[in-house]
Amino acid sequence: MKKIYEKFPVWLVYTVAFAFIVLCSFGALRFLGQTTIWNVDGISQHYPILEEFYRILRGTAHQSLFGWSWNLGLGADQMTTFAYYVVGDPFSYLIALFPADKLELGYQVLTILRLYAVGLAFLVFAKQMRLKRSGSLVGALIYTFGSYSFYVSYHHPFFLLPLIFFPLLCVAIDRIYHGQSFLWLVAITAVVLISNVYFAYVLAIGSLFFAVFRYVDLKQKGELVRPLPRSLGYFALTVVMALMIAAMILLPNLLSMLSSSRSGSAIFANGLKFYPAIYYMKLPNAILNASGQMYYWVVMGTSGLTLIAMIWSFRHFKKYLMLNILILLIAVGLLFPEVAAVMNVMSTPSNRWLLLAQLAFGLVAGRFVDHLDELVPADFKWFLYGTLLLFAAIWVSNGFIFRLQAHHLMIYGIYLVMLLVIAYALIGDFKGPRLRFSILALVIINAASTGLGFYSSNYSHSQGDELSRGVASHWTTAFYDYANRYLAKHDKSFYRTATTSDYYSLRSAGNNIPMLLNMHSISSYFSIQSGAVNDFNKALMNSENTMNNPTRNVDNRTTMTSLLNVKYLFARQDEVGQSKIPYGFKIVKNRKGKTLLFRDQPVYSLGNGTGTVIYQNKYATPLAYTQTQQLSSSSYNKLTAADKEQALLSGAQTSKKMSGVKTVKATTTAESVPYKVTTTSIPITTVAQAINYRLTHNTNRSLSANVNGDLSTADAKKYAASTGLAKPSSAIQSLIAQNKAIVQRNTTKNQNGLTEMTSDTLGQNATYRLTLKNPNAYKNSELYIEFDGIKASFPSTTARLNYSARRALMANVPFSYGTKLNYWRNIMNNQYFDSYGMKITTQNKDTSIRQLGINNMSDYEKKGSVLLNLGYSTSARKTIDLSFYEANNISFKNVRIIAVPFGKTYQQKAKQLQKQSLKQLKVTNNQVSGTTDNQQASVLTTSIPYSTGWQLTVDGKKTATQKVNTGFVGAKLPAGQHQIKLVYQTPGLKAGRLLSIVGLLVFVIGFGWQFVVKRRHD
Repeated sequence: MKKIYEKFPVWLVYTVAFAFIVLCSFGALRFLGQTTIWNVDGISQHYPILEEFYRILRGTAHQSLFGWSWNLGLGADQMTTFAYYVVGDPFSYLIALFPADKLELGYQVLTILRLYAVGLAFLVFAKQMRLKRSGSLVGALIYTFGSYSFYVSYHHPFFLLPLIFFPLLCVAIDRIYHGQSFLWLVAITAVVLISNVYFAYVLAIGSLFFAVFRYVDLKQKGELVRPLPRSLGYFALTVVMALMIAAMILLPNLLSMLSSSRSGSAIFANGLKFYPAIYYMKLPNAILNASGQMYYWVVMGTSGLTLIAMIWSFRHFKKYLMLNILILLIAVGLLFPEVAAVMNVMSTPSNRWLLLAQLAFGLVAGRFVDHLDELVPADFKWFLYGTLLLFAAIWVSNGFIFRLQAHHLMIYGIYLVMLLVIAYALIGDFKGPRLRFSILALVIINAASTGLGFYSSNYSHSQGDELSRGVASHWTTAFYDYANRYLAKHDKSFYRTATTSDYYSLRSAGNNIPMLLNMHSISSYFSIQSGAVNDFNKALMNSENTMNNPTRNVDNRTTMTSLLNVKYLFARQDEVGQSKIPYGFKIVKNRKGKTLLFRDQPVYSLGNGTGTVIYQNKYATPLAYTQTQQLSSSSYNKLTAADKEQALLSGAQTSKKMSGVKTVKATTTAESVPYKVTTTSIPITTVAQAINYRLTHNTNRSLSANVNGDLSTADAKKYAASTGLAKPSSAIQSLIAQNKAIVQRNTTKNQNGLTEMTSDTLGQNATYRLTLKNPNAYKNSELYIEFDGIKASFPSTTARLNYSARRALMANVPFSYGTKLNYWRNIMNNQYFDSYGMKITTQNKDTSIRQLGINNMSDYEKKGSVLLNLGYSTSARKTIDLSFYEANNISFKNVRIIAVPFGKTYQQKAKQLQKQSLKQLKVTNNQVSGTTDNQQASVLTTSIPYSTGWQLTVDGKKTATQKVNTGFVGAKLPAGQHQIKLVYQTPGLKAGRLLSIVGLLVFVIGFGWQFVVKRRHD
């Protein structure tokens, strides 16, 4: 091996080492029969998108890459939606080379190919930075196999792309400083801009830092060939040319992002000035480790050699001044959430920018290896001091113990072996090639061990989050238990579908598998979503709304579902006969009149364990229809969300008033239901309850072993003496008195409606029941509960410790300093992050609210108001039960129970809209057409997401469109019979194509000119 290392070229040795590390890490998953497809975003987003992209490339999809797709939720632009994932990823196009039944394998092979290219890109960078053979190889392996690379490989594999691009950008910038052609930078920058706008943003900042630091470095060394003004001119020209070349993809993507659900929606840094304490406590251990709990995307874990190299570099601070300053800036940047938010396109404090730091880690390690023979004993003292400082920080931040994961201890063991090898080299004759080879071997072992920390079942539970082989391909066909095949065969019209909200319970905000089955599901899970659709869902307070999936299944609300053209609803077999189905949906039966049941198709780890039935909606509105009335904006805007939803059946809500169309005032339909609040949990407010508590919580007492459940007051008093409560202490009496006061205050606050949910002095959250007055009046209605002005408060660490102490006091169990310390450790490792949950239960439906915490990096939004659908029922519902967790107090300005009646009025309105459908309605990928014949001017009303790409012609004459119903394409139509045609073209595509052609011509001319000049010069 040593001879191979010295004899063969660096790239070949890198390839051999790469193969070994991949075999150890990825091979561990393969050995367990698993894939690198994550059971969250992997199966929900990345795999189905790659499979659909495969179909597009092979020409077997329902549409081309450029154009509108009805399979992306309510409908969206195919290219701009997929641009974040596959369009600009050159590796994704290789999937077309795989057979259709080997896409899972293709997914994994492409991940490994990207990872391999990461190291090759570093080798190019290392050559430009004049690293020697050993430094280049070690740096490449550290750069390729850091924790960041492993993490994204099995969570978000396309995030390997910026790790490939960044070294190449730095090389091209350095070439400009050395007087070489700027066109390489143009080409790479154009590829980055095409690849992903988010990556382009992060890499632009990283490249700017490199350009500044490298300029100062070369200036100090006297190696600058090209003066700064000329370099700046080339940089400016690079930006212009690259933007032009990339414009065909970039311009439509930018326009799409500016009008997306994320535009302006994210709270900067999630409102944080500093991270929660747990974040800082985990940082020391995160330097060399990343498997396990991770906060705010700090996936930093690098090789132990990198840490040694950084200590060495700091010892020679002036010699490597710019590199050391850069490393210090990385460290400082990790301390402030504002830095992460700026690097994350001014949104959440996600430290994904650490991908840039990996290059510094690889570079400093490479420089260190190139100077191994120059080490002196004084260097080793620094290594020891740095190591002791790190271990002390880990000990303190871990709660004054070294209880770490077994794998983390292994990583530190490898780190200490590296120190021992260096120590042996300093005291013995162990330098030159032998030392460098030993360090290389340890770096390879370190990298393989890091990979095993993620993938091996012996070291981590993370491997359980990866799907077993065959699961992904099976689920993409059996998602609906093949009920979709029945619809495809028996209904050739255009329709949309949804599922009951609990059809599948996934950890993600949704999934894109229905896209592959041509079911036109209203739910979709993409990073780029229509801002107009998001506005519609927010206006109607869809409780399932998130930035990544604005619509989902609209909480199965009857009218909202119908307005979105949902004709079929997929439901679980075990829901048949239960009142969880919206009004107007009838179960589909076979020819014999029996329920058409599609038996369960078991999918390991993903299936819902039950068969599927289909419900058909009798009252679904058409995709495009006319409304002869428009709603008065002033009256509409005053309505509650529940009333707005119903008002859209009577008239169109228009963004601009249409002259000649009758305007009507929106009226209220929903009824407020009076109710009474009671507390169903029983805080300890009597000595008898305290006795009960001791008997059930102090289980070491022999008497309590025979006690099952709460005893009556009389029976409890029999145990008064044995529990020490014959004469309660003043402390116990104080706790009982505090609880009494809490109950009294809470009862007073809720006497006219629910305004507060609270916890007792032991930190136990109360549960509540809302009892409806005159429940029979609200039969045949859809019930809602509306929470307005939600404010949650959370116990501090001190308060949580006090709760523990009070519970120990009440139970009469010891609460020593050691016990308190253990509680503190547990509390610090289980932070609430200002997140809470509420569960709401009626006789026919369970639903919930989940406030995502300030540690959520994708969908964090503070919930001020929530409208929850409690379902339609023909029978009376008498009570609603509520419970909450994590927060210790939730207050409300108002909590309303709302009843929306469904019957003849709803039927008439819905059927009228069906009659007003465009006649001869035809829907294709990029076109919707039909005819109208109205006696008066009307509003073209659709559930087509609004986009400037939709162009309307009436009898061949171009007609302006506008938003209707907050988020959809609409327009004013004149009276009479008319031919209506909506045609879609990606906004910015034409202009972008022209700019790209011009940019490429300029690039080719420039390249040719430089070639001619060079030939003449030679």
